[in-house]
Amino acid sequence: MKNTFFGYNVYSRDVHGDRIYRGERYRKRFIEDEQLPRDVLETYEVLRRSDIVWRIDPIQAAQAHCSSFAKTIWFDLYQQLTALFGANAVGIFGSSMFHFHLLPNGQVRKDVDFVIEGLGNVEKLRRSLPGIRARLGFQEISEARQVQQYQRYQRVFHNTRNTLQEIIKRRWTGLQLSERIVSTLRFREKSIILPLELVQNTTIVQRDVVISGEVLDAERSNLFPRMFTLSTEKHRYPVYVWWWKFSTPVRSHDRLTLCGDKIMLEGREVIRVTNFHDHWLAFDA
Repeated sequence: MKNTFFGYNVYSRDVHGDRIYRGERYRKRFIEDEQLPRDVLETYEVLRRSDIVWRIDPIQAAQAHCSSFAKTIWFDLYQQLTALFGANAVGIFGSSMFHFHLLPNGQVRKDVDFVIEGLGNVEKLRRSLPGIRARLGFQEISEARQVQQYQRYQRVFHNTRNTLQEIIKRRWTGLQLSERIVSTLRFREKSIILPLELVQNTTIVQRDVVISGEVLDAERSNLFPRMFTLSTEKHRYPVYVWWWKFSTPVRSHDRLTLCGDKIMLEGREVIRVTNFHDHWLAFDA
């Protein structure tokens, strides 16, 4: 998508919104939870890069605005991450990019979301995260919080063959500060450029195909869309899961059965998982 941008509108102008930006009120949108679309692709837009008037880089934003959450646990976390990966590999995203993370009194509203550059840093974080939690007072995501997520996810993911509880348990980058406050560390990889055919002018070979196999390349499931390879008896299929709520849904060597659309992408068959009603991921017993 070198000349296009595939975007999800998170904040919109709203006279009743509780976020202030440049003197105007905005509200946070929860499109999937509010509209319950049939397919996640209904919630995205394809924009021409030439139409984008302003772009904020997560890493530059972190360096410029980290003082906005100074003297909080989120700044302590930022320091831990930059000490581990370097300041040029740690960014902020979401509300903090626009100072929506602050209340009118200047206090952090809830949390600050961080993104780490480079798949090569996945294993380094995996090794270091227990120590970061211990030093700063974070916990792994509790069972009670997982149950809350499961109950919310059931409204969005309608196919009962999804093994939602097991997928939620795989959110290994979660940092829980309280039952209300949980932050999830994310990854991006600049070298991976998604083809436009994944979302537009797509050649669909077969809808709702069911395949089973072994998960390979699971580290790419830390990105969005969630990507991995499913190795079957006769073929290896690249898989693209467009559900952002499925954070790190698979692990290497998982035995998995899934349902998605088989499409052509750059001359090869791949599987795209998007439909909340018809598509699903299930771990084999």
